[in-house]
Amino acid sequence: MTLRFGVIGCGLIAYWTHLRLIPRLRHARLLAAADPDPLARERAHQLTGLPILEDPAALLARSDIDAVVISAPSHRHADLAIAAAQAGKHIYLEKPIAIDLPSLHALNAAVRASGVRFATGFNRRHHPLFLQARHLLNAGAIGSVRAVFSSFCEPVDAMPPWKRQRATGGGVLLDLGSHHTDLLRWFLNAEVTQSECRLASRATEHDEAWLQLRFSSGAESSSYFSFHAAQADFFEFIGETGALRVDRHRATLTPRSSSPALFAWRTLRRIRATYDPSYQSALQAFVDSQPGATLEDGGRSLEILLSAEASCASF
Repeated sequence: MTLRFGVIGCGLIAYWTHLRLIPRLRHARLLAAADPDPLARERAHQLTGLPILEDPAALLARSDIDAVVISAPSHRHADLAIAAAQAGKHIYLEKPIAIDLPSLHALNAAVRASGVRFATGFNRRHHPLFLQARHLLNAGAIGSVRAVFSSFCEPVDAMPPWKRQRATGGGVLLDLGSHHTDLLRWFLNAEVTQSECRLASRATEHDEAWLQLRFSSGAESSSYFSFHAAQADFFEFIGETGALRVDRHRATLTPRSSSPALFAWRTLRRIRATYDPSYQSALQAFVDSQPGATLEDGGRSLEILLSAEASCASF
């Protein structure tokens, strides 16, 4: 059975990923998209040749659409997903799935009442580098993990107004930190029991952060996130019998692995330096009803970050 898609939000992430990838998926078809910005609508129409609506409600009212990918500004995520659930549409929602606890609770209630399929857009769980790293950790390659150091930095010269303010979902914790918070839970198979952070506002609000987490396994992590530091996305796991470094930008995994998927990714990356198969794999898993990041995973990541924010020191 073919899953018929609409995309809500036609900004950069949708333009470069969702609108291009959905037509490539097995048993999926892209029918329409929606965005209030006329420039975004025009760009999306030129790319797809499909109807690009101004009002998301008009897209949700279409009976020929079964599922939606929501990639609107973060402060609209929960409201749009609630409307989609009430319209009976399956939902693939980009992170963060909400920006505060009341919105998260309302989203949880709406999705559970509707019974629709839901996935959080933590696509990195489907990256071959991270999948193989998790396999090694679970196999005990470095023994019990005691400490983790990580960093995710994406230098940004310009950003939309909503990304410049925490109240509308901006800041590195929600944008970048949400990925690592989720991946750490997934890598370690453990829950966060304590979180704290420090935040700085250099050019925009909360554009730099240091995050410390303690896990139910006894491990602790320390992470750095920034919009103004050199590009980075890595994890360094320190175990009782060894260490494991996972670096997405350098395409390295130490100790080395012969995973076919990992080999294929590294080979293609030599041709296309920005090649990242995780977006398509995550969307395909959603279409196929395969395991991925759930509503609960998206909610837990947000709760951890909100708890850290509540105890943070700004400077």
